[in-house]
Amino acid sequence: MWVFRMLLLLVLVIIVTGFAMLNSAQRATITLGTESLTFRDIPLVLLLFEAFVLGAVVWFLVSIGHEVVLRRIIRKQKREIMDLGGEISGLREISLEDIEDEDELGS
Repeated sequence: MWVFRMLLLLVLVIIVTGFAMLNSAQRATITLGTESLTFRDIPLVLLLFEAFVLGAVVWFLVSIGHEVVLRRIIRKQKREIMDLGGEISGLREISLEDIEDEDELGS
């Protein structure tokens, strides 16, 4: 399995490197909001790399939030399982005679 992952990683690196080489001469101009935030003649490869890093950071932060929510749910469910286990243990300790006595008193 690890061989397949390494081969896949190698193919991905070759594709990304080839893409970067093909676009190494390309330049771009970026305007962020206003004219005062204009960057001219930026290498396209650099912009793509920065976009990738920004996307990875956003993905990481969203994943952390999702992980925290899931761990909170798991803790809550573990507590419920323990409570239900205690309740089941308590019900197992009740004898049938005690239940019959309660039925007779209630009727």
